[in-house]
Amino acid sequence: MKAERVRNVAISVVLSGVIIWFLLSKIDPREVPRAIGRVPAWSLVVAFLLYAISIFLKTARFKVILRTDVSLRKLFPIISLYAFFTNILPVRTGELSYVYLLKKRMRTPGAKSFASLVVGGIADVIVLFIGVFALGWYLRDALSDGISRVLVFLGQKTEASAQAIRNNLPLIVIATALLVGAIAGSILLIRRRISSRGRAWQYASVIKAKMLEVGRELADNSLDLRLLGIIVFTILILAFRLTSQWFLVRGMGLDIGVWELSFALICCLLFSLFPVHGFAGFGTVEALWVAILHILSVPEKDAITTGFGLHILVVVFCIIMGIYGAINLRVARSLK
Repeated sequence: MKAERVRNVAISVVLSGVIIWFLLSKIDPREVPRAIGRVPAWSLVVAFLLYAISIFLKTARFKVILRTDVSLRKLFPIISLYAFFTNILPVRTGELSYVYLLKKRMRTPGAKSFASLVVGGIADVIVLFIGVFALGWYLRDALSDGISRVLVFLGQKTEASAQAIRNNLPLIVIATALLVGAIAGSILLIRRRISSRGRAWQYASVIKAKMLEVGRELADNSLDLRLLGIIVFTILILAFRLTSQWFLVRGMGLDIGVWELSFALICCLLFSLFPVHGFAGFGTVEALWVAILHILSVPEKDAITTGFGLHILVVVFCIIMGIYGAINLRVARSLK
């Protein structure tokens, strides 16, 4: 399990590095700090305050889901630190910090914490999917025109790639045979280790017990009026995050409509929930951002520049909130 986790992190980091190199090779990298420098100071302040409010609303949502008597003042630093770890660590491993912090600071059972995390994640996915489909329908004409241009471009590239494959067919066959052999050898080695150590059933039993425990917690969360509150909080969280990032992108000088920008941001937020990203999500999120803006007829240079600039500023906001959360929790512990 640990080796598999390390492998997934390594793959995500390498993939992110390749994408970052590919995107930055298409522009002058110095354009990114220049774009950040164009954001007015007042826009940075407003954007950060809106981001902090979104974290506070997320805190209120978790308080509703957890049905806890813990005050928002005590829970807010935990969620701030959790938001930092989630946005910085690769493949969403920072999600575990939420369970750890609640168990250590609030004595909340792990199953209950994990169940609340699942409920919050489901609410995020539902609201983001609705946003993507609603804005996608509203922008259907612009998106269809852009997708048509992309398909023509991909068709030209596919034809060129097919010719390259035909020219290098012997090398490709040899490389494929070596890859298949390596994969088969790895599978046999893993099976041998599992059978020799006899841990397969242990892992299965542990996972089954944890899933049953989480299932009981989810069943205890009766979806009454609290469900409405969870959805409302989720919509407000999204609205404040979008408005925060709108101030940053507009400050960089990107010429794009508010609905087009909202569509691109919501798609990236939805994509960021999947555990496929490297450190801080750099590279993979920018790739989707650039692809969507390209479909919406935004120049490639502007899309890449604002993508990295926006991401860097959001990470800075996360770091500030993480520092606040760590200091607050440390002070609270020293006062006990």
